[in-house]
Amino acid sequence: MFITGVTGYVGFAVAKQFLSQGYQVSGLVRTQEKAEHLIKLGISPVIGDLADLALLAECTYAADGVIHTAISHNSDMEKLDVHAVDAMLDGLEGTGKTFVYTSGTLIYNDTLHNVVDEDSAVNPLPFLQWKANQEQKVLTAAERNICTVVIRPALVYGRGGGLVGATIQRTKLAQFAKYVGDGLNAWSTIDVDDLANLYACAYTFASPGALYNAASKELITTKELMIAIGKIAGVAEIESCSYEEAVHVLGPAAWGASINQRISGLRAEQQLQWSPSANSIVKELEEGSYQAFAKIKR
Repeated sequence: MFITGVTGYVGFAVAKQFLSQGYQVSGLVRTQEKAEHLIKLGISPVIGDLADLALLAECTYAADGVIHTAISHNSDMEKLDVHAVDAMLDGLEGTGKTFVYTSGTLIYNDTLHNVVDEDSAVNPLPFLQWKANQEQKVLTAAERNICTVVIRPALVYGRGGGLVGATIQRTKLAQFAKYVGDGLNAWSTIDVDDLANLYACAYTFASPGALYNAASKELITTKELMIAIGKIAGVAEIESCSYEEAVHVLGPAAWGASINQRISGLRAEQQLQWSPSANSIVKELEEGSYQAFAKIKR
């Protein structure tokens, strides 16, 4: 099993899931330091990055399957992902092996009060159109005798990390917690270990060209989320703000904080023998891994 982004938030959880099931796992890392860490965990490191197209093709051809979770958070994000996926699909063509691509539910845009599923139309904003294009390329690559699968995670939480952990840190620094408008816009959620288990189930049971949302049945409003985060961060100021104020504080991320992401993960439960079972995001915030932030002095 070859995993890109193996030291990332999702990729590392996926790697540990496959290791626990007895798979041999290799992963793409950028530095020798990270490579040494992986060796200690029983993961075979491959030093390189998404720009190393020949290396990616070689690794995917040699592997029994590929999980792509890596993404570069810079101006070349789209270009790197497009070329990297092309190289990996070329390496897998004709093999019948599995390639799992990580997308995201933000390509639905604002779901309003509707709960959307995999049959619902996507409506990506212009800066996310490339992600929708990547999905289609991966799904149609099933015609090239590759067992391609696309997974769209909702808001990922758990293990004290992800967007939730980053928001707690930002709130501690700013000493205020704000939500947009009435804060009743709601997001579907998925624990990172439940998500990792979904990757394993998709690898085992998914048919070529399959698409799955990764979402538990739990919704949390942004107001509920920011109140819980504010408590952990130890801030007294937890209040509403306008969208314009949010843009000033959060930049482009204000859009995500202002929309609904009501997502059904029922297809994965029905087809992949998968069922999320971790703490809810509320319980994880109140009693679980994020409580470590409350012990850190500001």
